[in-house]
Amino acid sequence: MLYDTKQMALFEGGNPEYEYKELINKRHNFPDAVEMLSKIDYDFKDFTTQYLTHTFHSYPARFIPQIPLTFIKLFTEEQEIVLDPFCGCGTTLVESFLNNRKSIGNDFNPLATLISKVKTTLIEDTQFRYFNRKLAVMKRYLDLDYRRVNEKINNLPNRKISAIFSKTVISKLEAIRETLLEVKEEGYDELFDFGRVALSSTIWSLVENDGGIDVDDLFVKKVKSMEKELSKTAKIVEKNPEVRVICGDARKLEVQSDSIDLVVTSPPYVNALDYYRVHMYNMLWLGMDFDLFRKHEIGGHSHFITNRFRLLSEYLGDMLRSMIEMNRVLKKDKLCVIVVGNSSVEYELIESHIFFEEMGDKIGFTPIKTIFRNIDKTKKYTSADVGKIDEEYIVVMRKEKNSDVVANDDDFVSEVVRNQMIRFREQIKNVQGTSIRGRKPTRERLLKNIDKISEAIETIPKDTKIKR
Repeated sequence: MLYDTKQMALFEGGNPEYEYKELINKRHNFPDAVEMLSKIDYDFKDFTTQYLTHTFHSYPARFIPQIPLTFIKLFTEEQEIVLDPFCGCGTTLVESFLNNRKSIGNDFNPLATLISKVKTTLIEDTQFRYFNRKLAVMKRYLDLDYRRVNEKINNLPNRKISAIFSKTVISKLEAIRETLLEVKEEGYDELFDFGRVALSSTIWSLVENDGGIDVDDLFVKKVKSMEKELSKTAKIVEKNPEVRVICGDARKLEVQSDSIDLVVTSPPYVNALDYYRVHMYNMLWLGMDFDLFRKHEIGGHSHFITNRFRLLSEYLGDMLRSMIEMNRVLKKDKLCVIVVGNSSVEYELIESHIFFEEMGDKIGFTPIKTIFRNIDKTKKYTSADVGKIDEEYIVVMRKEKNSDVVANDDDFVSEVVRNQMIRFREQIKNVQGTSIRGRKPTRERLLKNIDKISEAIETIPKDTKIKR
């Protein structure tokens, strides 16, 4: 990431962000780079976290760019390959792109992969001049005859949020969507994707702000803002490193074995939120299948309503399979960095980083260190849906050897998860209610969790299988 003279002047005089940049920009051998990790304040308080294409689209629970940037700069060289198997809105990919590293991003959410792709695709000025003329025509002849509006209303989810999509709003959104389809038909595929992200961001703003009818103005302003930030990005990214974005399953990565120089990722948190529910309106207008995404979503809040500990078993199985795949694709002696927060299930604390450390040890990873950090909940990258999570851990592991098992080994996955759940049950037998905020449940209520965990242990072979 480069800074102009004005920006550099702001950092002078002991500014933590400037000092951080100075630290990570120095070249280090591996032992020294590991030592450098202890000199960084991972709270990154008051750091600039929204810049360039990071600003394109809001996304719940994304991690700040300084986390992947730290490991990219300290542990990779230019043109090496960085992988994020749960890439979300592409934070790791953008930082790799800005720092001349090749990157691969994977996510099962088609909206996430679209955003990631657009954030790392440069577009020529001549194409934007065409696009702006197209939008000017759209504004002049905005279609408000409400064709197909009733059909769209009938297809909206049965939620209170749907009420903010009035006939006027829907008609304007349809006009934008049709304009983008014309852009695609005229051969501008990259502009089509760019416009879809702008449309999705516009719909996000409508939902977050409880409506508004100036949809066309919001959309055009978003396009202008994105165009400006992409132009700035193009001045920094001189070598245009390769970026590959895959809409796929982290439990069976479409990535070559022993090909990756660094894995940096922040997987979903167990029982925190349903990403499909957050994105359903955006996906609806972009013609994406959010029901398919819901079926395969990892850690989703809507799974196993009657026994949340079965959700925990499912989540651990999915994460173990994903980590086996991370091991498979990572080169020997390279780092796997996983950012994860603690969660809560039925008033019990889920210390996810401990589960991850234990699983890593069984599949060829050696722990380097686990870093604690506070989450600044005032930042835009956080979400009200995960607002109770105010801390997270950065689990740093090194690949010592190839895993002895493969990700589709159901017996191995079931056994590892079973042992983890038995240990967790013993922990709850000793101390109950380890994650209580607000009104305290009765002791009788908490003791029932032991029976629920026992029930979840019995169904582990079924719950940890990949859904077909």
